[in-house]
Amino acid sequence: MSEWTNREDRQRDAAAQYEHIMTTPAPPVMGAYIDAGVVGFVFGEMWRRGVLTARDRRWVTLACVGAADAPVPMETHTYAALNSGDITVEEIDEFLLFFGTQMGWPKGSALNMHIFAALAKIAEERGEEMRLPQFVPWADPVDDDTRRARGEAAYVDVHGVAPPPARTAFAGRAALDFLYGEVWTRDAYLTRRDRRLIAICCSAELGADVQTTEHLEAALRSGDLSFEELQEVVVHVAVYLGWIVARRLDDLLVDAAAR
Repeated sequence: MSEWTNREDRQRDAAAQYEHIMTTPAPPVMGAYIDAGVVGFVFGEMWRRGVLTARDRRWVTLACVGAADAPVPMETHTYAALNSGDITVEEIDEFLLFFGTQMGWPKGSALNMHIFAALAKIAEERGEEMRLPQFVPWADPVDDDTRRARGEAAYVDVHGVAPPPARTAFAGRAALDFLYGEVWTRDAYLTRRDRRLIAICCSAELGADVQTTEHLEAALRSGDLSFEELQEVVVHVAVYLGWIVARRLDDLLVDAAAR
């Protein structure tokens, strides 16, 4: 960053960014990992690059640390997201439901423990009663044909193309009926763009090139995310899932944009 003229100013600014984002004091510099890595690059450079909003970056981070099943980052980032006010109780609860469909309920349950621990900690620090989310309830039951039609319509809205034929129980009951018809359509607390960010991170972590490409192309077609914004997603993913995962995601993005 051009405003830095010496190492001390650069590190002081990075520490201030850490404290702003994590809402806790910056860790003492005890090695290269903290100095050049965590405080220096992650918070001093990556988090302050702009293009994506702070809320966008919270979703990318939460999806990545949850997908990586990393206990300490899950603990610190759920707390920071809520304590900063960037994410509400209802939004993180809705995030968790969607995250569960992407990475599975066991990883969702692990992340859920950290979310409720963060809510309890924040309430204690503020001298308040812990507040549970005011969630949108499960969809009212409908007949099978209506449910399927709703799922197919949601798939078209998400991807911009008709869904493939549902030849299996997974493709029909699990994917079209539940994931698309009853989860992607829950728009009270997460937008389609929010879900898009989360889905891209999760599919990238799993190495699911087909699903990742589908979401990248749909994001660009729909205008939910621009090529510039998606490039920032890749940089953010590099930090939380590693440069190897991000390199593959970057290649997929370039190919998707070309098409």
